[in-house]
Amino acid sequence: MAHEDNHVEVNVVNKTDPNEHNSRESEVSGQLQSHMPNQLMPISDDKAGSKTSSDESGENVIQEALKESQENRDRWLRAVADLENFKKRSVQDRTKILKYKEEDLLRELLPIIDNLERALTHGHKEDETNPVTQGVKMVLGMFNEVLKKYGVVELDSSGKTFDPQFHEAIAQEPSRDVNPNTVTRELERGYMYKDKLLRPAKVVVSMLAK
Repeated sequence: MAHEDNHVEVNVVNKTDPNEHNSRESEVSGQLQSHMPNQLMPISDDKAGSKTSSDESGENVIQEALKESQENRDRWLRAVADLENFKKRSVQDRTKILKYKEEDLLRELLPIIDNLERALTHGHKEDETNPVTQGVKMVLGMFNEVLKKYGVVELDSSGKTFDPQFHEAIAQEPSRDVNPNTVTRELERGYMYKDKLLRPAKVVVSMLAK
């Protein structure tokens, strides 16, 4: 008995209503139109503006740093100059102190020498051969040697024109023999210590006689 296979071909035809198709196209078109902008909007260049502001800020920072650096350099230069000046003054002061370090002691010796000279002058009037007078003379000579050793020299004032830098006028006396303003007498001897005045001479100065 023969079997026959019956193949049934079913064709499904998708029929779409033309009205429905047109409706869908209208819907899609409407959606597209709703998403499309009506007007083109300009785009602001925020990155460019931010970059310019950042550059200006960076330049300001650099300028401030350079200014501060210059000010620090100026302060450093002034500090170095002040230090050098201080060192020079210190050296000068130290040199001066060392140069005149015996000044106070030598000045204290001068009144002793004055009294020895007065004693010797009085002794000469009485008797130069007196042992006491000879002893005073010897001590006075020793003091004078010490003064010379340390650079102390006597001022020669008698007969000189009065100089306020080296002389101290105690009195004036009229005189017809010498010019006015001349040292006629020396009451207390003056001394120089190296290149410095140790003590001014106390003198009597002449004036014009009437």
